Amino acid sequence: MSQASEKQIQRTRFRVGELQKRIAVLEATREDLERQIRKLADSVPEDRVDASEHREGYVAYGSYAQSVISRKDNLRRSLDDIVSQTSDIAVELRNELDSLDSYERIRARRLAQQAERRQKRAS
Repeated sequence: MSQASEKQIQRTRFRVGELQKRIAVLEATREDLERQIRKLADSVPEDRVDASEHREGYVAYGSYAQSVISRKDNLRRSLDDIVSQTSDIAVELRNELDSLDSYERIRARRLAQQAERRQKRAS
């Protein structure tokens, strides 16, 4: 097997590993954002609140609720971005895995041919 082919396989394996790490980080971030959204939704279940609204036991509930709603919206936008990035990286990962599979099949074919030639010489 040529040294160039081996290096290409190593580079592709490295890229696969890096893409897998990126997906793992994005998945962990997605889970954290979802947890934060759930926590905020428990605090303020509404999606709209008038700033002047009052609730028993709360001082300035309306402005607090609006800030929580705004935070939930920001987190949802970030979550959408994370999902989009994960999808894009998953496509890239699939392509790299397909390339790696092709390189390894070519490598296996070459090794089989070399073994066959050696066996013919030994006969």
